[in-house]
Amino acid sequence: MLSTWALETFGPRAGQIRRGVAEALAIALENARDAQQTARTRHLHPFGFTMMSRKFEALARAFADMADVEIVKPPGSQHELVVLGGNLLFPFRYAKDRSVGVVNARIGDGRPSGLVQALFTRFGPRPWTEQLTLGGVEDGMPEPVTPAARALTQLPEGTRLVLIAYACNAGAGLLDAWWGEAELLDRTGNLRWHHYEEIPLAGAALAGTLSAGTLSAETLSVETPPVFSGGAMPAPEMNTRSPYERAAALPPESEAPAKAPDVADEGR
Repeated sequence: MLSTWALETFGPRAGQIRRGVAEALAIALENARDAQQTARTRHLHPFGFTMMSRKFEALARAFADMADVEIVKPPGSQHELVVLGGNLLFPFRYAKDRSVGVVNARIGDGRPSGLVQALFTRFGPRPWTEQLTLGGVEDGMPEPVTPAARALTQLPEGTRLVLIAYACNAGAGLLDAWWGEAELLDRTGNLRWHHYEEIPLAGAALAGTLSAGTLSAETLSVETPPVFSGGAMPAPEMNTRSPYERAAALPPESEAPAKAPDVADEGR
């Protein structure tokens, strides 16, 4: 089911565009995991750098054949930004696992770049309320004057910023993906979502899980513990009672009582 927001934003192609976004993320993730596997290092730099670049490239390629698509590459930026039907798609990783919900997502791990600030200033939704700080009311972040920011002036005034927030890591793959609109609250990347909804990943994310076995064992150096049921079943030793014990009807000798656990062993 497509939401009212998706249909109003992308029209009758909303379902096709949503699938294209999911598939582009899955392709970028698989490329990043391939890079990590090829590098044969325990450090995750190859995965991170590849994912950072390929997510933009995969989106651009996914929608290159649409008539109203425009690819914007700001000067000094490595990213190709996709503008589709007046909507600028901006993907970013908000978490490495599911311990962080998308509602608490931050865009980036530190201060947002000048390009990101310019995107929100120009094309983000109108703030619901003014951001309050300890010193009173913040007048808003001025748009950075950079070549990348100036390049955005080429886009129409009505362009809308559509965020694509996803969670992933090299071992587990693509975990969640969402899209929607949010305002940038401060210089640390905190967001206030005006609307967000989940992007279904069934099928599209399958490509991102193909190499999980090789990554987990070799690249990430995660050893698989031996399975308890994998060994041979031991045969129990049975001690028969002597004829004298049976004739005298002596009761069988029970096992020795178990030793009480040492206090120091409790809780281990």
